[in-house]
Amino acid sequence: MSQPSEEECTAELREAGMTEESIKGLADLTEQFKVGFAAAKDSAEGPDKFIEEYTADAKRFREAMPAGDQEIYSVYLKKHGLDG
Repeated sequence: MSQPSEEECTAELREAGMTEESIKGLADLTEQFKVGFAAAKDSAEGPDKFIEEYTADAKRFREAMPAGDQEIYSVYLKKHGLDG
């Protein structure tokens, strides 16, 4: 099973009723990961520090999402096998 595209993810989350603010925040996190990880791979510190900081940022964002959006996202992750 291939992972959905960013556009498919956005459409699915929107259809499930997630707020636009949370959808935008998740898209921003995705972009942060793409840019940051690419740069971190080539840095002297390597990707470990970036992954640690990114994981903390993502956790804070998820915890700050409205409860309904947290539930929608949890169901989405399970559906796509990304909850592990």
